[in-house]
Amino acid sequence: MTSAITLKDITIYPIVEQQAPFFDVMEFFPTRNHKPRPARPLWNMMNSDRFEKGLAAAGLTVEDIDYVMCTHLHVDHVGWNTRLENGRWVPTFPKAKYVMADRELAYWTQKEKDDRSAVPWITDSVLPIVEANRAQVVKSDFVLNESIQFIPTPGHTIDHYSVLVGQPGQDALITGDMIHSPIQGKYPELGMRADYDSRAAGQTRRKVFDRFCEEATLMCVTHFPSPSTGRVRRWGDGYKFVA
Repeated sequence: MTSAITLKDITIYPIVEQQAPFFDVMEFFPTRNHKPRPARPLWNMMNSDRFEKGLAAAGLTVEDIDYVMCTHLHVDHVGWNTRLENGRWVPTFPKAKYVMADRELAYWTQKEKDDRSAVPWITDSVLPIVEANRAQVVKSDFVLNESIQFIPTPGHTIDHYSVLVGQPGQDALITGDMIHSPIQGKYPELGMRADYDSRAAGQTRRKVFDRFCEEATLMCVTHFPSPSTGRVRRWGDGYKFVA
Protein backbone atom coordinates (compact mmCIF):
# COMPACT_ATOMS: atom_id res chain seq x y z
CA MET A 1 0.00 0.00 0.00
CA THR A 2 1.20 3.53 -0.77
CA SER A 3 2.39 5.42 2.31
CA ALA A 4 0.88 8.71 3.45
CA ILE A 5 1.44 11.79 1.29
CA THR A 6 2.14 15.17 2.91
CA LEU A 7 1.43 18.40 1.04
CA LYS A 8 2.46 21.35 3.21
CA ASP A 9 0.20 21.12 6.26
CA ILE A 10 -2.10 18.44 4.80
CA THR A 11 -1.44 14.70 5.14
CA ILE A 12 -3.34 12.27 2.93
CA TYR A 13 -3.68 8.69 4.17
CA PRO A 14 -4.60 5.87 1.77
CA ILE A 15 -7.52 3.69 2.79
CA VAL A 16 -8.30 0.48 0.90
CA GLU A 17 -12.04 0.46 0.24
CA GLN A 18 -12.08 -2.98 -1.32
CA GLN A 19 -9.44 -5.65 -1.74
CA ALA A 20 -11.20 -8.80 -2.82
CA PRO A 21 -11.46 -11.63 -2.22
CA PHE A 22 -11.17 -11.03 1.54
CA PHE A 23 -13.11 -14.16 2.47
CA ASP A 24 -14.33 -17.35 0.83
CA VAL A 25 -16.89 -16.19 -1.71
CA MET A 26 -18.80 -19.42 -1.27
CA GLU A 27 -19.46 -18.48 2.36
CA PHE A 28 -20.89 -15.11 1.30
CA PHE A 29 -23.60 -16.39 -1.09
CA PRO A 30 -23.72 -13.19 -3.18
CA THR A 31 -25.59 -14.91 -5.99
CA ARG A 32 -27.49 -18.08 -6.71
CA ASN A 33 -26.29 -21.06 -8.72
CA HIS A 34 -26.43 -20.89 -12.53
CA LYS A 35 -26.73 -17.10 -12.75
CA PRO A 36 -24.56 -15.36 -15.36
CA ARG A 37 -22.46 -12.61 -13.80
CA PRO A 38 -19.61 -12.22 -16.30
CA ALA A 39 -18.47 -8.93 -14.78
CA ARG A 40 -17.72 -10.78 -11.53
CA PRO A 41 -15.88 -14.03 -12.30
CA LEU A 42 -16.09 -15.37 -8.73
CA TRP A 43 -19.88 -15.10 -8.86
CA ASN A 44 -20.39 -16.17 -12.45
CA MET A 45 -22.42 -19.38 -12.91
CA MET A 46 -21.83 -20.54 -9.36
CA ASN A 47 -22.62 -24.16 -8.53
CA SER A 48 -22.65 -24.92 -4.82
CA ASP A 49 -24.81 -26.77 -2.31
CA ARG A 50 -23.48 -24.94 0.76
CA PHE A 51 -26.60 -22.82 1.11
CA GLU A 52 -28.89 -25.84 1.34
CA LYS A 53 -26.42 -27.59 3.65
CA GLY A 54 -26.39 -24.54 5.90
CA LEU A 55 -30.17 -24.61 6.16
CA ALA A 56 -30.13 -28.33 6.83
CA ALA A 57 -27.56 -27.87 9.61
CA ALA A 58 -30.04 -25.51 11.26
CA GLY A 59 -32.80 -28.09 10.88
CA LEU A 60 -34.57 -26.13 8.15
CA THR A 61 -35.60 -26.49 4.53
CA VAL A 62 -36.56 -23.82 2.00
CA GLU A 63 -40.24 -24.62 2.70
CA ASP A 64 -39.80 -23.59 6.35
CA ILE A 65 -38.97 -19.95 5.61
CA ASP A 66 -41.89 -17.55 6.09
CA TYR A 67 -40.29 -14.19 5.26
CA VAL A 68 -37.27 -12.93 3.34
CA MET A 69 -36.36 -9.36 4.34
CA CYS A 70 -34.78 -7.53 1.40
CA THR A 71 -32.85 -4.58 2.83
CA HIS A 72 -32.22 -3.39 -0.72
CA LEU A 73 -32.01 -4.80 -4.23
CA HIS A 74 -28.30 -4.76 -5.11
CA VAL A 75 -26.86 -7.79 -6.87
CA ASP A 76 -25.08 -9.20 -3.80
CA HIS A 77 -28.23 -9.11 -1.66
CA VAL A 78 -30.85 -10.76 -3.87
CA GLY A 79 -28.98 -13.57 -5.60
CA TRP A 80 -30.53 -16.41 -3.62
CA ASN A 81 -34.07 -15.08 -3.93
CA THR A 82 -34.64 -17.43 -6.85
CA ARG A 83 -33.55 -20.80 -8.21
CA LEU A 84 -33.61 -22.34 -11.67
CA GLU A 85 -36.40 -24.87 -12.19
CA ASN A 86 -37.23 -26.32 -15.62
CA GLY A 87 -35.58 -23.37 -17.32
CA ARG A 88 -37.43 -20.74 -15.25
CA TRP A 89 -36.44 -18.65 -12.25
CA VAL A 90 -38.77 -19.38 -9.34
CA PRO A 91 -38.72 -18.32 -5.67
CA THR A 92 -36.11 -20.25 -3.68
CA PHE A 93 -38.44 -20.14 -0.67
CA PRO A 94 -41.81 -21.10 -2.17
CA LYS A 95 -43.92 -20.32 0.92
CA ALA A 96 -42.16 -17.10 1.92
CA LYS A 97 -43.18 -13.51 1.45
CA TYR A 98 -40.28 -11.38 0.22
CA VAL A 99 -40.52 -8.00 1.97
CA MET A 100 -39.13 -5.13 -0.11
CA ALA A 101 -39.53 -1.35 -0.13
CA ASP A 102 -41.86 0.19 -2.70
CA ARG A 103 -39.57 2.99 -3.94
CA GLU A 104 -36.64 0.57 -4.10
CA LEU A 105 -38.61 -1.86 -6.23
CA ALA A 106 -39.96 0.90 -8.49
CA TYR A 107 -36.47 2.33 -9.04
CA TRP A 108 -34.88 -0.97 -10.03
CA THR A 109 -37.87 -2.10 -12.08
CA GLN A 110 -37.53 1.05 -14.16
CA LYS A 111 -33.78 0.43 -14.52
CA GLU A 112 -34.56 -3.04 -15.84
CA LYS A 113 -37.04 -1.64 -18.35
CA ASP A 114 -34.53 0.96 -19.52
CA ASP A 115 -31.62 -1.47 -19.98
CA ARG A 116 -32.07 -5.09 -18.97
CA SER A 117 -28.44 -5.93 -19.69
CA ALA A 118 -27.27 -3.44 -17.04
CA VAL A 119 -29.19 -5.04 -14.17
CA PRO A 120 -29.52 -8.78 -14.91
CA TRP A 121 -30.05 -9.57 -11.23
CA ILE A 122 -33.36 -7.69 -11.31
CA THR A 123 -34.48 -9.85 -14.23
CA ASP A 124 -33.53 -13.19 -12.66
CA SER A 125 -33.71 -12.52 -8.91
CA VAL A 126 -36.37 -9.86 -8.26
CA LEU A 127 -39.01 -9.78 -10.99
CA PRO A 128 -39.72 -13.55 -10.70
CA ILE A 129 -40.66 -12.91 -7.07
CA VAL A 130 -43.12 -10.22 -8.12
CA GLU A 131 -44.53 -12.36 -10.93
CA ALA A 132 -45.05 -15.27 -8.51
CA ASN A 133 -47.02 -12.94 -6.20
CA ARG A 134 -44.52 -13.52 -3.38
CA ALA A 135 -43.43 -9.88 -2.99
CA GLN A 136 -44.78 -7.94 -0.01
CA VAL A 137 -44.12 -4.33 -0.99
CA VAL A 138 -44.04 -1.96 1.98
CA LYS A 139 -43.68 1.73 2.78
CA SER A 140 -41.95 3.68 5.56
CA ASP A 141 -41.50 1.97 8.94
CA PHE A 142 -42.87 -1.51 8.31
CA VAL A 143 -43.62 -3.60 11.40
CA LEU A 144 -43.98 -7.32 10.76
CA ASN A 145 -44.68 -8.09 14.41
CA GLU A 146 -43.53 -6.93 17.84
CA SER A 147 -40.10 -8.48 17.26
CA ILE A 148 -39.32 -7.64 13.61
CA GLN A 149 -39.49 -4.27 11.89
CA PHE A 150 -37.95 -2.32 9.02
CA ILE A 151 -35.95 0.79 9.92
CA PRO A 152 -35.49 3.30 7.05
CA THR A 153 -31.77 3.78 6.35
CA PRO A 154 -31.65 5.50 2.93
CA GLY A 155 -28.56 6.60 1.05
CA HIS A 156 -26.73 3.50 -0.11
CA THR A 157 -29.77 2.89 -2.28
CA ILE A 158 -32.81 5.06 -2.86
CA ASP A 159 -35.00 3.23 -0.32
CA HIS A 160 -32.65 1.14 1.80
CA TYR A 161 -33.85 -0.44 5.04
CA SER A 162 -32.23 -2.14 8.00
CA VAL A 163 -34.00 -4.81 10.05
CA LEU A 164 -34.50 -4.51 13.81
CA VAL A 165 -35.21 -7.84 15.51
CA GLY A 166 -35.92 -8.76 19.12
CA GLN A 167 -37.17 -6.84 22.13
CA PRO A 168 -35.70 -3.71 23.79
CA GLY A 169 -32.62 -4.74 25.75
CA GLN A 170 -32.33 -7.95 23.75
CA ASP A 171 -32.42 -6.76 20.17
CA ALA A 172 -30.20 -6.61 17.11
CA LEU A 173 -30.00 -4.39 14.05
CA ILE A 174 -29.20 -6.12 10.76
CA THR A 175 -27.70 -3.15 8.96
CA GLY A 176 -27.76 -4.37 5.38
CA ASP A 177 -25.48 -1.94 3.53
CA MET A 178 -26.02 1.06 5.78
CA ILE A 179 -22.29 0.78 6.59
CA HIS A 180 -19.45 -1.01 4.80
CA SER A 181 -16.31 -0.30 6.85
CA PRO A 182 -15.51 0.36 10.53
CA ILE A 183 -13.91 3.66 9.49
CA GLN A 184 -17.41 4.89 8.63
CA GLY A 185 -18.13 4.64 12.33
CA LYS A 186 -15.41 7.11 13.23
CA TYR A 187 -16.24 9.22 10.17
CA PRO A 188 -19.93 8.58 9.33
CA GLU A 189 -19.91 11.03 6.42
CA LEU A 190 -17.41 8.95 4.43
CA GLY A 191 -19.19 7.48 1.42
CA MET A 192 -18.44 4.51 -0.79
CA ARG A 193 -18.45 4.12 -4.54
CA ALA A 194 -21.72 2.20 -4.85
CA ASP A 195 -23.83 4.69 -2.88
CA TYR A 196 -26.89 6.15 -4.56
CA ASP A 197 -26.57 9.28 -2.37
CA SER A 198 -23.43 9.37 -0.22
CA ARG A 199 -24.50 12.50 1.64
CA ALA A 200 -27.80 10.93 2.66
CA ALA A 201 -25.98 7.72 3.60
CA GLY A 202 -23.70 9.67 5.94
CA GLN A 203 -26.64 11.43 7.56
CA THR A 204 -28.33 8.06 8.02
CA ARG A 205 -25.29 6.53 9.72
CA ARG A 206 -24.99 9.39 12.18
CA LYS A 207 -28.72 9.27 12.96
CA VAL A 208 -28.69 5.50 13.52
CA PHE A 209 -25.49 5.55 15.59
CA ASP A 210 -26.87 8.36 17.74
CA ARG A 211 -29.94 6.26 18.40
CA PHE A 212 -28.12 3.07 19.35
CA CYS A 213 -24.75 4.19 20.74
CA GLU A 214 -25.82 3.92 24.38
CA GLU A 215 -28.04 0.88 23.92
CA ALA A 216 -27.41 -2.84 24.25
CA THR A 217 -28.54 -3.37 20.66
CA LEU A 218 -26.25 -5.75 18.78
CA MET A 219 -25.18 -4.43 15.37
CA CYS A 220 -24.98 -7.16 12.71
CA VAL A 221 -22.96 -5.62 9.90
CA THR A 222 -23.21 -7.36 6.55
CA HIS A 223 -19.91 -6.32 4.97
CA PHE A 224 -17.52 -6.25 7.93
CA PRO A 225 -14.89 -8.98 8.17
CA SER A 226 -15.15 -11.16 11.26
CA PRO A 227 -16.14 -10.25 13.91
CA SER A 228 -19.06 -8.63 12.12
CA THR A 229 -21.24 -8.15 15.19
CA GLY A 230 -20.79 -5.72 18.04
CA ARG A 231 -22.19 -2.69 19.78
CA VAL A 232 -21.71 0.90 18.73
CA ARG A 233 -20.28 3.40 21.20
CA ARG A 234 -19.53 7.09 20.95
CA TRP A 235 -15.89 7.95 20.15
CA GLY A 236 -15.16 11.65 20.10
CA ASP A 237 -17.38 13.14 17.43
CA GLY A 238 -17.74 9.71 15.81
CA TYR A 239 -18.40 6.14 16.87
CA LYS A 240 -16.67 2.80 17.25
CA PHE A 241 -17.75 -0.82 17.29
CA VAL A 242 -17.07 -2.98 20.33
CA ALA A 243 -17.16 -6.71 19.63
